[in-house]
Amino acid sequence: MKDFTPPGPLRTPVLFIAFNRYDSAKRVMEAIRAAKPPRLYFACDGPRNKKEGEKCRKVRSLVELVDWECELHTRFSDVNQGVMMGESTAMDWFWAAEEEGIVLEDDTYPSQSFFWYCQDLLERYRHDERVWCIMGNNLMTEWEVKGDASYYFSAHGYGAYWGWAGWRRTWAKYDVHMTDWPACRDGGLLNGFFLSKAEMEEAYKLFEGQYTGSIRSWDYQMDLARLLNRGVTCIPNVNLIRNIGFGAEGTHTVSEKDRRNKKDHSELSFPLNHPKHMLVDHERDLAYFERYIEPGRFRKFKNALKGLLPAKVDEALTPFLSKVQRKMGIT
Repeated sequence: MKDFTPPGPLRTPVLFIAFNRYDSAKRVMEAIRAAKPPRLYFACDGPRNKKEGEKCRKVRSLVELVDWECELHTRFSDVNQGVMMGESTAMDWFWAAEEEGIVLEDDTYPSQSFFWYCQDLLERYRHDERVWCIMGNNLMTEWEVKGDASYYFSAHGYGAYWGWAGWRRTWAKYDVHMTDWPACRDGGLLNGFFLSKAEMEEAYKLFEGQYTGSIRSWDYQMDLARLLNRGVTCIPNVNLIRNIGFGAEGTHTVSEKDRRNKKDHSELSFPLNHPKHMLVDHERDLAYFERYIEPGRFRKFKNALKGLLPAKVDEALTPFLSKVQRKMGIT
Protein backbone atom coordinates (compact mmCIF):
# COMPACT_ATOMS: atom_id res chain seq x y z
CA MET A 1 0.00 0.00 0.00
CA LYS A 2 1.32 3.43 -0.92
CA ASP A 3 1.97 6.04 1.76
CA PHE A 4 -0.73 8.57 2.50
CA THR A 5 -0.22 12.16 3.67
CA PRO A 6 -3.38 13.66 5.21
CA PRO A 7 -4.51 16.89 3.51
CA GLY A 8 -5.18 18.42 6.94
CA PRO A 9 -6.36 17.49 10.44
CA LEU A 10 -9.29 15.12 10.84
CA ARG A 11 -12.33 17.04 12.11
CA THR A 12 -14.88 14.22 11.92
CA PRO A 13 -16.01 12.09 14.90
CA VAL A 14 -15.71 8.31 14.78
CA LEU A 15 -17.90 5.59 16.27
CA PHE A 16 -16.03 2.34 16.94
CA ILE A 17 -18.21 -0.71 17.67
CA ALA A 18 -16.55 -3.81 19.13
CA PHE A 19 -17.40 -6.95 21.05
CA ASN A 20 -15.01 -9.77 22.00
CA ARG A 21 -12.35 -10.06 19.25
CA TYR A 22 -9.28 -8.35 20.69
CA ASP A 23 -6.75 -8.86 17.89
CA SER A 24 -8.89 -7.46 15.09
CA ALA A 25 -10.31 -4.73 17.33
CA LYS A 26 -6.78 -3.64 18.24
CA ARG A 27 -5.81 -3.30 14.56
CA VAL A 28 -8.83 -1.10 13.88
CA MET A 29 -8.20 0.98 17.01
CA GLU A 30 -4.58 1.49 15.94
CA ALA A 31 -5.84 2.81 12.58
CA ILE A 32 -8.20 5.20 14.40
CA ARG A 33 -5.32 6.24 16.64
CA ALA A 34 -3.21 7.12 13.60
CA ALA A 35 -6.03 9.27 12.18
CA LYS A 36 -6.62 11.08 15.52
CA PRO A 37 -10.32 11.99 15.35
CA PRO A 38 -11.29 14.84 17.69
CA ARG A 39 -14.13 12.79 19.21
CA LEU A 40 -14.23 9.02 19.58
CA TYR A 41 -17.30 7.03 20.60
CA PHE A 42 -16.38 3.50 21.71
CA ALA A 43 -19.29 1.04 22.08
CA CYS A 44 -19.02 -2.59 23.19
CA ASP A 45 -21.77 -5.17 23.58
CA GLY A 46 -21.91 -7.30 26.73
CA PRO A 47 -20.76 -10.94 27.05
CA ARG A 48 -23.12 -13.82 26.33
CA ASN A 49 -21.71 -15.88 29.21
CA LYS A 50 -19.14 -15.73 32.03
CA LYS A 51 -16.39 -17.27 29.91
CA GLU A 52 -16.79 -14.51 27.35
CA GLY A 53 -16.56 -11.79 30.01
CA GLU A 54 -12.76 -11.73 30.04
CA LYS A 55 -12.60 -11.36 26.26
CA CYS A 56 -14.96 -8.41 26.41
CA ARG A 57 -12.97 -6.77 29.21
CA LYS A 58 -9.77 -7.13 27.20
CA VAL A 59 -11.37 -5.42 24.19
CA ARG A 60 -12.60 -2.58 26.39
CA SER A 61 -9.04 -2.06 27.64
CA LEU A 62 -8.26 -0.63 24.19
CA VAL A 63 -9.39 2.74 25.57
CA GLU A 64 -5.81 2.90 26.87
CA LEU A 65 -4.65 3.48 23.28
CA VAL A 66 -6.45 6.83 23.18
CA ASP A 67 -3.36 8.94 23.82
CA TRP A 68 -4.04 11.88 21.47
CA GLU A 69 -6.07 14.98 22.27
CA CYS A 70 -9.55 13.52 22.00
CA GLU A 71 -13.00 13.73 23.55
CA LEU A 72 -13.68 10.11 24.46
CA HIS A 73 -17.14 8.64 25.06
CA THR A 74 -17.76 5.00 26.01
CA ARG A 75 -20.86 2.82 26.02
CA PHE A 76 -20.09 -0.58 27.54
CA SER A 77 -23.15 -2.81 27.94
CA ASP A 78 -23.51 -5.16 30.90
CA VAL A 79 -25.81 -7.47 28.94
CA ASN A 80 -25.54 -8.97 25.48
CA GLN A 81 -27.88 -7.32 23.00
CA GLY A 82 -26.74 -9.19 19.92
CA VAL A 83 -25.66 -7.86 16.54
CA MET A 84 -28.99 -6.31 15.58
CA MET A 85 -29.81 -4.37 18.73
CA GLY A 86 -26.25 -3.95 20.00
CA GLU A 87 -25.08 -2.19 16.86
CA SER A 88 -28.26 -0.27 16.08
CA THR A 89 -28.51 1.15 19.62
CA ALA A 90 -24.82 2.10 19.50
CA MET A 91 -25.59 4.11 16.36
CA ASP A 92 -28.67 5.62 18.03
CA TRP A 93 -26.31 6.80 20.78
CA PHE A 94 -23.79 8.19 18.30
CA TRP A 95 -26.24 10.13 16.14
CA ALA A 96 -28.07 11.52 19.14
CA ALA A 97 -24.82 13.36 19.85
CA GLU A 98 -23.44 14.02 16.34
CA GLU A 99 -24.89 15.39 13.10
CA GLU A 100 -22.47 13.34 10.98
CA GLY A 101 -19.64 10.90 11.43
CA ILE A 102 -17.73 7.74 10.56
CA VAL A 103 -18.63 4.22 11.70
CA LEU A 104 -16.13 1.36 12.04
CA GLU A 105 -16.57 -2.11 13.49
CA ASP A 106 -13.96 -4.38 15.01
CA ASP A 107 -13.43 -6.27 11.73
CA THR A 108 -13.37 -3.31 9.31
CA TYR A 109 -9.72 -2.31 8.97
CA PRO A 110 -9.43 1.05 7.17
CA SER A 111 -6.71 2.64 5.09
CA GLN A 112 -5.79 6.09 6.39
CA SER A 113 -7.26 7.91 3.39
CA PHE A 114 -10.65 6.41 4.28
CA PHE A 115 -11.08 8.95 7.08
CA TRP A 116 -10.38 11.97 4.86
CA TYR A 117 -12.44 10.56 1.98
CA CYS A 118 -15.40 10.31 4.37
CA GLN A 119 -14.79 13.78 5.75
CA ASP A 120 -14.64 15.32 2.28
CA LEU A 121 -17.88 13.69 1.12
CA LEU A 122 -19.72 14.27 4.40
CA GLU A 123 -19.13 17.98 3.91
CA ARG A 124 -19.84 17.96 0.16
CA TYR A 125 -23.19 16.14 0.43
CA ARG A 126 -24.21 17.33 3.89
CA HIS A 127 -27.48 18.87 2.68
CA ASP A 128 -28.06 16.69 -0.39
CA GLU A 129 -30.69 14.17 0.65
CA ARG A 130 -30.16 12.13 -2.50
CA VAL A 131 -26.95 10.81 -0.93
CA TRP A 132 -27.75 8.13 1.64
CA CYS A 133 -24.28 7.29 2.95
CA ILE A 134 -20.59 6.98 2.07
CA MET A 135 -19.14 3.48 1.81
CA GLY A 136 -15.48 2.58 2.32
CA ASN A 137 -15.35 -0.94 0.91
CA ASN A 138 -15.30 -1.80 -2.79
CA LEU A 139 -15.21 -5.48 -3.73
CA MET A 140 -15.33 -4.64 -7.43
CA THR A 141 -11.69 -3.65 -7.72
CA GLU A 142 -11.34 -5.77 -10.87
CA TRP A 143 -13.83 -3.49 -12.64
CA GLU A 144 -12.34 -1.26 -15.33
CA VAL A 145 -12.88 2.31 -14.14
CA LYS A 146 -13.86 4.80 -16.81
CA GLY A 147 -12.79 8.38 -16.23
CA ASP A 148 -10.81 9.84 -13.35
CA ALA A 149 -13.46 10.15 -10.61
CA SER A 150 -12.39 9.00 -7.14
CA TYR A 151 -15.74 7.36 -6.44
CA TYR A 152 -19.03 6.43 -8.08
CA PHE A 153 -22.72 6.28 -7.19
CA SER A 154 -24.49 3.02 -6.39
CA ALA A 155 -28.05 2.08 -5.44
CA HIS A 156 -28.21 -1.72 -5.41
CA GLY A 157 -25.90 -3.09 -2.69
CA TYR A 158 -27.23 -5.19 0.20
CA GLY A 159 -25.55 -5.43 3.59
CA ALA A 160 -21.76 -5.22 3.95
CA TYR A 161 -21.50 -1.78 5.53
CA TRP A 162 -17.80 -2.41 6.12
CA GLY A 163 -16.65 1.05 7.16
CA TRP A 164 -19.00 3.86 6.24
CA ALA A 165 -20.05 7.40 7.08
CA GLY A 166 -23.38 9.16 7.26
CA TRP A 167 -25.56 11.81 8.78
CA ARG A 168 -28.19 12.07 11.48
CA ARG A 169 -30.64 12.98 8.71
CA THR A 170 -30.17 9.50 7.21
CA TRP A 171 -30.28 7.61 10.49
CA ALA A 172 -33.58 9.34 11.37
CA LYS A 173 -35.18 7.30 8.55
CA TYR A 174 -33.79 3.99 9.83
CA ASP A 175 -36.21 1.52 11.43
CA VAL A 176 -34.57 -1.49 13.07
CA HIS A 177 -37.91 -3.37 13.09
CA MET A 178 -38.76 -2.67 9.41
CA THR A 179 -42.40 -1.89 10.16
CA ASP A 180 -43.02 -0.69 6.59
CA TRP A 181 -41.84 -3.92 4.98
CA PRO A 182 -45.17 -5.85 4.86
CA ALA A 183 -46.91 -2.98 3.05
CA CYS A 184 -43.99 -2.68 0.60
CA ARG A 185 -43.90 -6.44 0.02
CA ASP A 186 -47.64 -6.93 -0.40
CA GLY A 187 -48.16 -3.77 -2.43
CA GLY A 188 -45.29 -4.43 -4.83
CA LEU A 189 -44.01 -0.91 -4.25
CA LEU A 190 -40.39 -1.82 -4.99
CA ASN A 191 -40.86 -4.14 -7.96
CA GLY A 192 -39.83 -1.60 -10.62
CA PHE A 193 -36.62 -0.72 -8.81
CA PHE A 194 -34.54 -3.86 -9.40
CA LEU A 195 -32.09 -4.51 -12.24
CA SER A 196 -33.02 -8.18 -12.62
CA LYS A 197 -35.50 -10.77 -11.41
CA ALA A 198 -32.71 -12.44 -9.44
CA GLU A 199 -31.95 -9.20 -7.60
CA MET A 200 -35.60 -8.71 -6.69
CA GLU A 201 -35.92 -12.28 -5.41
CA GLU A 202 -32.76 -12.05 -3.30
CA ALA A 203 -33.62 -8.61 -1.89
CA TYR A 204 -37.11 -9.78 -0.95
CA LYS A 205 -35.63 -12.89 0.68
CA LEU A 206 -33.18 -10.82 2.72
CA PHE A 207 -35.79 -8.28 3.81
CA GLU A 208 -38.30 -11.00 4.70
CA GLY A 209 -35.67 -12.92 6.66
CA GLN A 210 -34.72 -9.81 8.60
CA TYR A 211 -38.36 -8.93 9.28
CA THR A 212 -39.33 -12.41 10.49
CA GLY A 213 -36.18 -12.90 12.57
CA SER A 214 -34.46 -15.69 10.66
CA ILE A 215 -31.75 -13.09 9.95
CA ARG A 216 -30.52 -11.02 12.89
CA SER A 217 -28.53 -8.11 11.54
CA TRP A 218 -28.77 -4.33 11.56
CA ASP A 219 -27.84 -3.39 7.98
CA TYR A 220 -30.61 -4.78 5.74
CA GLN A 221 -32.85 -2.25 7.49
CA MET A 222 -30.52 0.45 6.14
CA ASP A 223 -30.91 -0.97 2.64
CA LEU A 224 -34.71 -0.98 2.82
CA ALA A 225 -34.77 2.61 4.10
CA ARG A 226 -32.42 3.61 1.27
CA LEU A 227 -34.70 2.02 -1.32
CA LEU A 228 -37.81 3.64 0.15
CA ASN A 229 -36.11 7.04 0.02
CA ARG A 230 -34.46 6.46 -3.39
CA GLY A 231 -31.03 7.23 -1.96
CA VAL A 232 -27.64 6.55 -3.49
CA THR A 233 -24.35 5.61 -1.86
CA CYS A 234 -20.85 6.79 -2.69
CA ILE A 235 -18.35 3.98 -3.29
CA PRO A 236 -14.60 4.62 -3.77
CA ASN A 237 -12.99 3.35 -6.97
CA VAL A 238 -10.36 1.59 -4.82
CA ASN A 239 -11.01 -0.53 -1.76
CA LEU A 240 -10.43 1.50 1.42
CA ILE A 241 -11.56 -1.17 3.89
CA ARG A 242 -10.33 -4.70 4.40
CA ASN A 243 -12.67 -7.00 6.31
CA ILE A 244 -10.38 -8.85 8.72
CA GLY A 245 -13.22 -10.77 10.36
CA PHE A 246 -13.53 -13.74 8.00
CA GLY A 247 -13.19 -16.99 9.89
CA ALA A 248 -14.75 -19.11 12.62
CA GLU A 249 -15.23 -16.16 15.00
CA GLY A 250 -17.13 -14.09 12.44
CA THR A 251 -20.87 -13.52 12.78
CA HIS A 252 -21.85 -13.36 9.11
CA THR A 253 -18.40 -13.92 7.57
CA VAL A 254 -17.60 -17.41 8.84
CA SER A 255 -15.45 -18.75 6.00
CA GLU A 256 -12.09 -17.47 4.81
CA LYS A 257 -12.99 -18.92 1.39
CA ASP A 258 -15.91 -16.51 1.06
CA ARG A 259 -15.69 -14.78 -2.33
CA ARG A 260 -16.03 -11.42 -0.57
CA ASN A 261 -12.81 -12.00 1.39
CA LYS A 262 -10.65 -9.64 -0.67
CA LYS A 263 -7.08 -8.97 0.42
CA ASP A 264 -6.52 -5.76 -1.54
CA HIS A 265 -6.53 -2.55 0.43
CA SER A 266 -5.53 0.81 -1.05
CA GLU A 267 -5.15 4.53 -0.48
CA LEU A 268 -6.91 7.29 -2.40
CA SER A 269 -5.09 10.31 -3.80
CA PHE A 270 -6.12 13.82 -2.78
CA PRO A 271 -7.66 16.12 -3.71
CA LEU A 272 -10.55 13.90 -4.71
CA ASN A 273 -11.94 13.99 -8.21
CA HIS A 274 -15.72 14.24 -7.93
CA PRO A 275 -18.05 12.73 -10.55
CA LYS A 276 -19.47 15.35 -12.87
CA HIS A 277 -22.97 13.87 -12.75
CA MET A 278 -24.89 12.08 -10.01
CA LEU A 279 -25.78 9.02 -12.07
CA VAL A 280 -25.95 5.48 -10.70
CA ASP A 281 -23.62 3.05 -12.45
CA HIS A 282 -26.28 0.40 -13.10
CA GLU A 283 -23.92 -1.79 -15.12
CA ARG A 284 -21.44 -2.04 -12.26
CA ASP A 285 -24.24 -2.49 -9.71
CA LEU A 286 -25.65 -5.45 -11.62
CA ALA A 287 -22.20 -7.02 -12.03
CA TYR A 288 -21.57 -6.58 -8.29
CA PHE A 289 -24.86 -8.28 -7.46
CA GLU A 290 -24.15 -11.20 -9.77
CA ARG A 291 -20.62 -11.72 -8.42
CA TYR A 292 -21.01 -11.10 -4.69
CA ILE A 293 -24.66 -11.17 -3.63
CA GLU A 294 -26.59 -13.53 -5.90
CA PRO A 295 -26.66 -17.03 -4.35
CA GLY A 296 -24.31 -19.57 -5.86
CA ARG A 297 -25.49 -22.89 -7.27
CA PHE A 298 -25.06 -24.74 -3.98
CA ARG A 299 -27.25 -22.32 -2.03
CA LYS A 300 -29.89 -22.35 -4.77
CA PHE A 301 -29.85 -26.16 -4.68
CA LYS A 302 -30.07 -26.18 -0.88
CA ASN A 303 -33.01 -23.76 -0.85
CA ALA A 304 -34.84 -25.75 -3.53
CA LEU A 305 -34.25 -29.02 -1.65
CA LYS A 306 -35.39 -27.57 1.66
CA GLY A 307 -38.59 -26.35 0.00
CA LEU A 308 -39.50 -29.91 -1.00
CA LEU A 309 -38.91 -31.48 2.41
CA PRO A 310 -41.30 -31.89 5.36
CA ALA A 311 -40.59 -29.43 8.18
CA LYS A 312 -38.98 -32.00 10.52
CA VAL A 313 -36.63 -33.33 7.84
CA ASP A 314 -35.77 -29.78 6.81
CA GLU A 315 -34.95 -28.90 10.42
CA ALA A 316 -32.68 -31.94 10.76
CA LEU A 317 -30.91 -31.41 7.44
CA THR A 318 -30.26 -27.67 7.68
CA PRO A 319 -27.32 -27.81 10.18
CA PHE A 320 -25.53 -30.40 8.02
CA LEU A 321 -25.97 -28.43 4.78
CA SER A 322 -24.90 -25.19 6.49
CA LYS A 323 -21.79 -26.90 7.87
CA VAL A 324 -20.86 -28.15 4.38
CA GLN A 325 -21.48 -24.67 2.97
CA ARG A 326 -19.22 -23.03 5.58
CA LYS A 327 -16.46 -25.61 5.20
CA MET A 328 -16.36 -25.21 1.45
CA GLY A 329 -16.66 -21.44 1.58
CA ILE A 330 -19.75 -21.53 -0.64
CA THR A 331 -22.04 -18.49 -0.71
